[in-house]
Amino acid sequence: MKSPIKLVFRKELKDALRDKRSVMAAMSYAFFGPLLMALAFYVLIGQLTDSSDVKIDIEGGEHAPALVAHLEQHGIVERTEPWPSGQQPITLTIDQDWDEHIATAQPARVVLSADFSSQKQRTDIRRVESVIENYSNQLTYIRLQMRGIDPRITQGVDLVKHDKATKGSKAAMLLGGVLIFILLSVFFSGMNVAIDISAGERERNSLELLLSQPLTTDQLVWGKALAASAFAMFGGVLSAILIPVIFTLLPLHEIGVSVSLAWPMILMIIALLVPLALLATALQLFVSFRAKSFKEAQTYISLLLMVPMLIIFGVEFARVKSQILYYLPLTGQHQALLDIIKGEALQYDALALSALLTVGVAVGLLRLISRMLSSEKVVFGL
Repeated sequence: MKSPIKLVFRKELKDALRDKRSVMAAMSYAFFGPLLMALAFYVLIGQLTDSSDVKIDIEGGEHAPALVAHLEQHGIVERTEPWPSGQQPITLTIDQDWDEHIATAQPARVVLSADFSSQKQRTDIRRVESVIENYSNQLTYIRLQMRGIDPRITQGVDLVKHDKATKGSKAAMLLGGVLIFILLSVFFSGMNVAIDISAGERERNSLELLLSQPLTTDQLVWGKALAASAFAMFGGVLSAILIPVIFTLLPLHEIGVSVSLAWPMILMIIALLVPLALLATALQLFVSFRAKSFKEAQTYISLLLMVPMLIIFGVEFARVKSQILYYLPLTGQHQALLDIIKGEALQYDALALSALLTVGVAVGLLRLISRMLSSEKVVFGL
């Protein structure tokens, strides 16, 4: 005789596979999330490595030909064609008293007018600022030398930087936000299935039929949880495979970053997702059974998904450094994922404890759901 859990699992999995919406939801997040991030990185790399000339309007260039020549040497040239419609011009205005100020060793006034909030022009504006600052430093050194003063007197500390960052650590710093997609994929990919096999079955009046069968509520809940977890892992596996493949196609070497994940590393990432997939499914089933309708369950789970996103993004962008993060559910998998990208040794004891805690929380939630199903209010959505 087959196990009741296995029978429920097969039944729910077949129903979910027949539902094209659930299959597309599991695949869409794994596909489109990494693709959108890859496109954003491609644009960013293009902006950071763009060596083309920056064309700006220069007013009063005849007053400072040396400055104009310095700008041209560094790729800042005067614009001859009109600006595109809707784009604010970048204008450099040189004061007509330039020669007098230079001769009397006074600050020569230069006005840079631009839309400093523009995302498209931010790189160009920074290049212009950097070149003018460089020219200002050269003038300062010349003035000091003409007065017999060593320019080094203005430099109180000579800071020499030795960058010990490896390509892997640079990749972890740059791609930390992207790798979050791998962790969140298990929360998004199984969401529709979890809602359908709980609140959806209750609305279709099939939950009562299942509970009337010769199986316990524990067996019913575990069969459903494993089916939804399978979809969650499907999305997680797709993300874990696609993200390294997609980012190897990007010219990350141009900004000194290297992403190289061998298959053992990818398999380790997939193993990290297993307890997380069970936890995500348990949370979603718990919320869905507590909801009174299918739409209400969708609303609650949409809010629930904000929790792991806020936790991971908070840890990532706040740069929280604490050893306890390695031992907690979700953050433990996140820290292990960063260590894999950096090429650092994994803390297997912390990873094991984090996995056990994750599974423990999931099992606790599933047992709580089993008890909930003994109540008519939950079964009938009262």
